[in-house]
Amino acid sequence: MKIVIFSDSHGNQDNMRQVISKERPDAVFHLGDGRADILTVMEGLPHVDLYSVAGNCDWRSRARTELMADMDGVHFLLSHGHNYGVKGGYQTYMTYAHNRRADVALAGHTHEPCLWEDEGLTLLNPGSVGDYFRPTYAIAEVSEGHLTRLEICPVEDPHRHF
Repeated sequence: MKIVIFSDSHGNQDNMRQVISKERPDAVFHLGDGRADILTVMEGLPHVDLYSVAGNCDWRSRARTELMADMDGVHFLLSHGHNYGVKGGYQTYMTYAHNRRADVALAGHTHEPCLWEDEGLTLLNPGSVGDYFRPTYAIAEVSEGHLTRLEICPVEDPHRHF
């Protein structure tokens, strides 16, 4: 199963459309700050599962701010991260993710991509797919209860909104 992971689209639907067209995922995770963007992008893709949470800029959204998604036996915790102060570091969020028994903790908010592991828990921030200069996203692949790929990728030909 292939999953595309976005965060912080901030109105840039074109970058997400390009990535989805290129990657052809089975599922899409959106970590907030542009939840309306991903809902619009996904309207024509009923065969792709969407999991999304609201971020601090999704003021009118009634969506949850976090959720757990079990993807072929791998447990993902999705959050924008603002409720855990991730701009000051990930330790509070990582502790919470350990307590939720997540395998992979996903957060956005900082617009800075990062990927690291701590005591069996993997943390991924895909960066910002809506960034003007260096938009990024992530790819996860899972099979039979194992994470087989987790990678941060640049948007190859970004659409820049100035």
